[in-house]
This record gives sequence, C-alpha cells and structure tokens, in this order.
Amino acid sequence: MRIKFRARLSLLLLALFVLVQLPTFFAFYYATRQSALTQAQTRLASGARVFADLLSTRGAQLLDAVQITTADFGFKQAVATGDTPTIHSVLYNQGHRISADLMVLTDLDGRVVAGLDAGGRSMPVGDWATLVAHADAPAAGTTMTLINGRPYQLVIVPVRAPTRIAWVGMGFALDDKLAHSLKDLAGVEVTFVARDAGGQRWLSSTLPAPGDTERQALFDAAAGPGRAAQPRMLALGGQEYFTQWQPLQGGDGMLGALLQFSRSQALATYRSLEHELLLIAGLSLIASLAGALWLSRNVTRPVSQLADAARRIGHGDYLGTVEVQHNDELGELAHAFNGMQRGIARREQQIAHAAFHDNLTALPNRASLQQALVDALVRAGNAGHTLAVLMLDVDRFKEINDTMGHAIGDRVLVEIGRRLRAGLRDEDMLARFGGDEFVVLMEGIAADELVQRAEQLLATVGEPILAEAMELFLDVSVGMALFPEHGDTAEELLRRADIAMYDAKESRSQLQLYRPGRDAEHLYRLSLVNDLRRAVPNGELLLYYQPKMQLCSRRVVNVEALLRWRHPQHGIIPPDDFIALAEHSGIIRTLTDWVLHEVIRQCAEWSAAGMDIGIALNLSAMDLGSGELPDLLARHLAHYRIDPSQLVLEVTETAVMRDALYSLEVLNRLKACGVMLAIDDFGTGYSSLSHLKRLPVDELKIDKSFVMGMAEDEDDAVIVRSTIELAHNMGLKVVAEGVETEAAMEMLRSFRCDSAQGYLISRPMAAADATRWLAAATEEFASRPATGPAECGA
Repeated sequence: MRIKFRARLSLLLLALFVLVQLPTFFAFYYATRQSALTQAQTRLASGARVFADLLSTRGAQLLDAVQITTADFGFKQAVATGDTPTIHSVLYNQGHRISADLMVLTDLDGRVVAGLDAGGRSMPVGDWATLVAHADAPAAGTTMTLINGRPYQLVIVPVRAPTRIAWVGMGFALDDKLAHSLKDLAGVEVTFVARDAGGQRWLSSTLPAPGDTERQALFDAAAGPGRAAQPRMLALGGQEYFTQWQPLQGGDGMLGALLQFSRSQALATYRSLEHELLLIAGLSLIASLAGALWLSRNVTRPVSQLADAARRIGHGDYLGTVEVQHNDELGELAHAFNGMQRGIARREQQIAHAAFHDNLTALPNRASLQQALVDALVRAGNAGHTLAVLMLDVDRFKEINDTMGHAIGDRVLVEIGRRLRAGLRDEDMLARFGGDEFVVLMEGIAADELVQRAEQLLATVGEPILAEAMELFLDVSVGMALFPEHGDTAEELLRRADIAMYDAKESRSQLQLYRPGRDAEHLYRLSLVNDLRRAVPNGELLLYYQPKMQLCSRRVVNVEALLRWRHPQHGIIPPDDFIALAEHSGIIRTLTDWVLHEVIRQCAEWSAAGMDIGIALNLSAMDLGSGELPDLLARHLAHYRIDPSQLVLEVTETAVMRDALYSLEVLNRLKACGVMLAIDDFGTGYSSLSHLKRLPVDELKIDKSFVMGMAEDEDDAVIVRSTIELAHNMGLKVVAEGVETEAAMEMLRSFRCDSAQGYLISRPMAAADATRWLAAATEEFASRPATGPAECGA
C-alpha cells in the first residue's frame, strides 16, 4: 500500500522531530537536574559563607561589647576595688544589651571572679587559665570553646587600668536557638557538633528530631576522614543531604558545624517542570512542521539561556537576568531563577552591610573607616593634597547613660551622627569609631578652612537635643591629625587624632590639632601612671610647704602643703604633671589619703614643738565626688588629736561646679569636722555669686594671674581690690597668691588683704627646711616691738 506524500512527509517530519526533539528534551532534562544539584551545592557554599560571616559579625558584636565594658572607668574601678555588685551589674547590663549567654570576669591567672548566665545568675564556668592564655596570644580574637560541656562563641579582652588587672569574657551559646537563627539567615540546615577531651559528645541541630541512628551518622560525619573537603552526600532518615563540615576556631576537642541542604529540596522546584516537559513533548509529536520549527526556536533557546544562567549563578554572578519572554513554565522558571539570584544577592549585601556599618547609627564602622582611610591616603599621596582625620568624642556621655538610660543615650548618638552627616560634604566620610566616638575624613581642604569646618561641626552638635521633654546640651572634643604632616599611615593618623582629642578634653578647648612629639609625651604619661601606683609604697612622695604671711601683723601662721614626686629616674616631678593622671586613673584617692595623713601628722609635730602653724592643702575635683572623704578626714584628725581649725582645705571653683549639689553636700560634711574651707584660684572659674554665698567657705584665694600683674595692669588691680571688698562684705578672709614684688605687697596691704603668699615671702620648702624657717620667723617676730592698730589697718 502506497503511503501518501503528505503522510510520508508528516511521518518524516515526525521522525525528524523525534530524532531532534527527544535528545533535546533529555539534554534539557539532564541540564536542569544537574543545574538544580549544582545550585544546591552552590547554595550550600553560599550558606557556608553566610554562616561564617554571621559568626564573624556576632564575634565583632561580642568584641565591641567587651571593649566597651573594659573601657568603662567605673567598671575598671570596680574591678580594681573588688566591688562585686558593680561588677555583676556592668557584666549583666552589657551582656543583656547584646543578648549574650555568658559573662565572665577572671583575674590575670584565669581564676574566675564572676560568672553570669543570660539571666544575670551566677553559674560555674570552670578554670579559664587556658582560655586567658589563648586570649593573650598575638592573633587572639573570637574563639569557640566548650564550657560545662556546651559550646560557646567567646571573646576575652583584658581590663587595663592602664596595665592589665583582669580579663572579661562574653559569649553566645551555640544552641538550638542559634542553629535555627542561622538556618533562617543562611538557608541551610545547621548542626553543631562538639566533643570534649573526655569523649563526651554534644549535638544541636535544625534537622527534624534526629534519632539515635541519625545522631550517630552526624557524629561520624563530623569525625570522619576528609571532613573539611568538598561537600559530600549523607543519608539521614531516608533523605540525602549535601553535607559540608565547617570547623570552628578554638576548643581542645572536636568543635564545628555541619551545614546541609536536602537533595530532594533542591530537586523539588524541577519536578513540576519535568511533568510539564513531558506534556509539551507529547503535544509536539502531533504538531506540524511549523510547530516543530517553533518549538526548536522557542524551546531550545530558553533552555540555553537557563543553562547559561545556571552556570553564571554557579560561579557567583548574581547581577544578570534570564531574558525569557514566555508566559509558560519556562517563563516561571526564568522568574524563579531571577528571584533566587536576587534573594541570594540581597542576603549577601545585608551581610556585607552589617560587616561594614554600625547597627545603631547605620554609619560606616571602624573596619569600613580603616579601609576608606587607606584608600584616601593613596589618593591624597598621588594627588599631593591634604587629608584630615578628625576624632570626635562626646564629653561626659556616660552621665547621660547613667542618669537617663542607654535608650536615650542611643537616641543621642543617632542624632549626633545625623547632624554630623548633614554638616559634611558628600565626599567627606563619617564613621562611628566606637562608643561615643566618631571619625570624619576630609580630603583636599586647606588647614585654615579645616579649622573653620571643624568649628561649624562643633556648633552643629552643640545645639540642644530634645530627649523626653528635656533639652540636652552636649560638648564635643575634637582632635585633628593631618596627612602628611602628622603621619602617613592609617594607624598613625588615627592614633594621633585620638591623642589630640584627649588634649582637647584636658585643655577644655574643644578643638585641638595634633602637636608633633605628643606620641612620646603620651607614652611618658602612661609610664608615669604605672610608676605613680608604686610612689606611695616606695616612699617617693614628699610635701613642700610655702608660708602665708598675715599682712597686718607680718606674722606667718599658715603654710600651704604642696605635693611633689621624687621619681627615681626623672627626679622631682611637680603636681601639674601627675595630678591629672592620678585623677584619670583613679589613683587620686590614694594620694589624697597619704597627703591628709602627712599634713595632719606634720601639724601635730609642729604643735608638739610649740609652733602654732596651720596647714592648707588642695583637694581634687574627684575628692569632692567621694563621699568617703569626710570620714577619712575625721579618722586622721582623731588619730593625731589636733585642733581641726588648723587645717584649711582648698577647692577650686571648677571642682565645685562639676557637680554643684553633691559637692555642696561634701563640703558641708567637711565643715562639720571643724576644718576651714577656702576657694582656691578665685576668679578663674565659672561660679556665680549666688552659688558662692551658699558655700560653707571661710576664705578666698585670689589667683596669681591677677596678683602678679596688678602693679602694671589697672584692670587686674581693680579686680583684686573688688574681690577683697566682696569677700570682706561676705565675712570671708582673703589670701593673695603669687606675690613676688614689694609693690604688689604694698598694694595688697592698702587693699586690706588679709594674707599673702608668694616667692617674695618664701619659695616652697621641704619639711625640715620649713621647720627651721618657721622657727626663725617666729623668733624674728617675737623680737619686734608690738604694732599698733594703725599698722593692721584698724
């Protein structure tokens, strides 16, 4: 029977279609399945990167929290004094802020002083000597370790004051909660596997309730050969999983994570596509030549595009899109491919953003700043223009956190960051360096304009901030370092900008440009702090005494005690060089205790020798902030049984105004001990007359800056005369310091000043020399004829 040409042509076309289409179908089927499996492995590798980045981010979060804790002055003091409640409070607050599961304080040998869980309850944490030794290594950072048989991600940082005095550690538990959190972010199953040196095993997994068989398989996968190689297939509970071992740093035993992605889940997206492809193939068998050509043109091409997209995604390129203009399953598959790569790209961008930006202010963080500074140095070096690094720190920010809470403090930091960003050019960089510190990078601006821009930033931040119906007025200290004048590396510029910032704080100048040579001075000051701790036990401190003369009688009835430090290498060091260091490091209370004891002892010694000499001594601003000072004074007075009125305690206006209400309370308690109180350096502070009249003081000391120049400067003379009249009208005695000429002495006598102190009378002397000088002065006065009231200005 003859077959018609149409039939033969149809059969031929059908045969050609079968010969051409079937291989294409199977090739597409195979390519899609292989693409799915390749994508599963890619997703597992991507999940591994996400997993590592997340642990790194959490480690950085831990490190920031621990560094903030160890930098807290109150915490250092609590550690140094063994203040357990304060230690527990600070550890709990910092740990709670970042949801840490473990907070530990150890001594330098690793003995645990305090160990708290996430609820602030004490918990045993074993011996930390090995962990502390590991943290002291040069490459130390985040570590993973077993504590009480459970794994933790841990950061240990030393507490420096300024030398190491303890170690602080915080950690996140590697538990089911963390595993599920990492699964949600990384998109893969997570199983933490641990085994300590004693063979005890521990497992936490996102897999659905693994039984004994599955648990044993997971332990075998973690302990088996080649566990750190490429992903391999592991059968669990009737399913196969692409499995990759992710070792975790630290731990004496086995500690790591198994990352898994289900093979069936990887192929699930393509099962419906397989059925649809079979249907398409069946319909294509009865299609015409035009249908065959259409299919060859509209199926083969999308398949090729999908295969190319699968290979591109497999190589980590998520920027392109699959251009398939179809509304069928191939179009859905293309959209799925595009959506999948956008999701992966978005998650990687989020991780990268979190790694290089501050979570609170959304500004670039320290890591981002350091990289940007390195790049800016290259640009500035090539272009030959200036690069400025500005370090900004909010003064007394801790007081805002302590009095109004950390939530208000965070809002203040966010507002400061917003204001700073608004006051900068688009090309300038602003980063949060840590805590209440911000760093600004400015390129290509002249030095004089840089100062003007910095002052504008200070004015912007200085505007009041409204917080819970209260206006907060902030002061900011800024340190500036310039490239290439002050350094040519990122580390040098940041360090020197930081030094300049602390210089601005100490000088209360708000803005300070780095001064060459301050690195050596800074190191010198740090060495002085270390040496100062040994000054009292080594007997290196001594007191000098400078006489005060009553102008009406020319008698010396008082001296001022002046502290000196006889350093074994540097010789005599004046108080201006170490008192501020003692205040910042917390040593000032030890010095005050020693000075009080020695002054009262010397006063008792002179009284026993028949010399009725009172002694004045200066109190630090931190002394007024200590509620223990009145009790300490009372104990020394009771021990030596001297008349308290022989002791004059001098405080500056600035010290009183730091915390006026509390300082007034301490001054009243000191006054109740029977001692005399004096305002030192009067005229240089910021106190008002309304505040002065409430202070329980007996005496004013006019600052030498007015006295030394009053003979030549009429304004200084007016100030001195007016101050004396004001003090007398308030019932206070007046002492003028810095008297170096007879002219100044006569002017003070004509102004009816009560006493004078200065080089004209005597320089400061050691105790033995002062005793001889006072004895001679007493004999000289006794040999003089009595003076009448007219000489005393009566």
